[in-house]
Parts: sequence; structure tokens; C-alpha cells
Amino acid sequence: MLGPLPPSLLFLLLAFQAVVFFSSVFLAAGASGEESGPVRLNGIWGESVTFSPVIPSGSRVDNIVWNAKSTVAIVKPGKEAAPQVIDQHYRERLRVLDGGYSLQIMDLSQEDTSTYTAQIATEGTTEPIFQRFALHVYKRLTESDINIVPGQDSVRTVNGMCIVTLNCSLPGGGEDVTYTWTQTAESSVVSSGASILISHRLGSGVSPVTCTARNPVSNSSKSISLQEFCEGFTSTGFPAGSSSPATYCQVKGILLLVVLGALLTAIGMVHVLTRDKERLD
Repeated sequence: MLGPLPPSLLFLLLAFQAVVFFSSVFLAAGASGEESGPVRLNGIWGESVTFSPVIPSGSRVDNIVWNAKSTVAIVKPGKEAAPQVIDQHYRERLRVLDGGYSLQIMDLSQEDTSTYTAQIATEGTTEPIFQRFALHVYKRLTESDINIVPGQDSVRTVNGMCIVTLNCSLPGGGEDVTYTWTQTAESSVVSSGASILISHRLGSGVSPVTCTARNPVSNSSKSISLQEFCEGFTSTGFPAGSSSPATYCQVKGILLLVVLGALLTAIGMVHVLTRDKERLD
């Protein structure tokens, strides 16, 4: 007769039984109508996307109800399958493929972004099967979508260098957009993010910088020259056509001369008025 099991072996046996138990529970739940995790799909504005639910082998589908923010459509699979459109937002934009098992949305827009659920009713069962699809609709980016502007009051000069903060944006470009900056001279990424603080040596010629915008379906780039923002300055760091600004002492001296001039003018006027008054007396 075998003696008691060692604690380590007993622990392994219990763990194995737990794995078997929970695996059977999850499999049973999937077969009894629990929703599966959403499958992510990326769509493009103006184009189409197709939802293709997985039908269990040997199942005969009676109908599929498609839901999003509301009931989208009902499809009864078959040779002549056609969607019964419920939500008029999708009118004339739906069609079914694969004999009615797959649903396609055409002419996508940002408003179509949502989680879509296929509620699949099969013959011989009372519990439907649920499959979910998370649709995200993005714009296909072009160079004209990208906007590069300097930050407000961000252009300044220090020791012959023009320093500027540039902001890259996509007005109306949607979500999940990332930005990177590159310079032609370095041929590598110099910054990640919508803004960059960058410098340009005055008088050194053209110095292009490129912003690349990306979303999950596309990317596009736009280049500008830092010279565009720094061309109003000379290589000395002062505005073009002007000399070096006056030092503090020079400014103080000029102000002193102005004050003295005004004071002398006032004394002269008082002297003249006093003399005229004496003559009248």
C-alpha cells in the first residue's frame, strides 16, 4: 500500500486538476453564448471593412444580428443573402459576403468607429454565439494634412544661433497619431513628439527639418527650412538692417542727455518769461 504523497507532488497534482477544471469551464462558457474578446480592425475613411465571424464547425446558422451603438442589420445566410438594414446610418453601405456570414461596411467615416457584435443564432440551440469586432476608422494621411508652425514668441537668437520651437499637428486628423522629427543633415530622428526645440546657425544657408506624422493605417511627411523663421536676423543675431543694440550705459547716457536738454529748455523759457514781465513793469 502506498504511503502519503510528498507535499510537492500533492501540490503539482492539485494544480493540474485546477488547470483542467478552469479550461473546461472556459470552453463551456464559449459554447454557451459568452462574448469573445473583440478583434481589432482598422478602417480607412472612404474605404471598406469586412467583419468575418468564425462559425463553429458543423453549425447551421439561422440568422446573424449585427449590433453597434444600435442594431445595425439582420442577415439570414443563404445563396441570396442580403442585409436587412435597421440603422439608416448604414443605408446603401452594407453588403454580405461568404453566403451571408461576413458583413462589409463601405464608404467608412469617423462616425463608424465602434464595437460591432455579431449575435449568431444556430439551429438546435437556444443560446446565441457572440463575436465582437472593435473598429477604428482613420484618415489616410497626406502632406497637405500636416501643419508646421512656430510656437508663439518662440523665435530667439543667442550668440549667432536662431533657436525656435516648432509645432507639428494634424487638424482634424483623428486619433492615435504620433510624430517624429528628422533633419536632413543628420538623416536620423532628432525628436519624437509634436513639438521640437531646434537651433539654426544664422547665415549658414538652408537647414531643412521634417515632421513625419503616423497613424495605424498611413504616414506622411512635410519638410520646412529653419531659414524661413530665422531670415529676419543677421549672422550677428540682430534684426537684419540694424546695428548692435545700445548697451545699458549708452541707453543711460542718452536718457540723461534728453533730461538735461529738457531741463535747459525749461530754464531758458522761465528766464525769457521773467525778463518780459520785468519790461512790462
